[in-house]
Amino acid sequence: MKFKILFLVLFSAFATISCKNETSDKNQQSQEVQAVPDAFRVTLDVVAKKNDDFCLLYTEDGSINFKDGVWQAVKGSESSQKVVFTLPQDVKPTQLRIDFGMNKEQEEIILNSFTMEYIGKSRTIGCPELVAFFRADDSKCSFDHVTGLIKPVVKEGVRQNPSLYPHESNMMPAIQKILN
Repeated sequence: MKFKILFLVLFSAFATISCKNETSDKNQQSQEVQAVPDAFRVTLDVVAKKNDDFCLLYTEDGSINFKDGVWQAVKGSESSQKVVFTLPQDVKPTQLRIDFGMNKEQEEIILNSFTMEYIGKSRTIGCPELVAFFRADDSKCSFDHVTGLIKPVVKEGVRQNPSLYPHESNMMPAIQKILN
């Protein structure tokens, strides 16, 4: 009987501590988002089955000479999830590229939609319209714009890291509409 009571007390204490930590983490995340209210954000709606790190690269000069980027950890899931990238506050991008991870065990990825946001304006682009804004780096992946399926290329037994490059003539005007 004493063992059951001790077990219940320990379980209750553990549950309380776990909930407090979870709430604290959520509050910290929302504070981070609120700390930069006028930053340009990109949200990907994706299915990535294994843990990975994605990168959103950007330029500010209209070129596709990507040097700067923002990394975001992605937790593997069979379900669709949102991956949010927040650019530094003073960055006004002109072109965007998405790198879909480094995990060599990552399976195919599905990109359902891509959303850009800046100070109350937003634009969501989904399948099949994604093909007007992104093209696959054919040496690293294939991209089916109807389903959003991104398949990594395997060269000599090594999985390449998939990337989607912008169609410059469509991406820049879409970004400018959000920024202005």
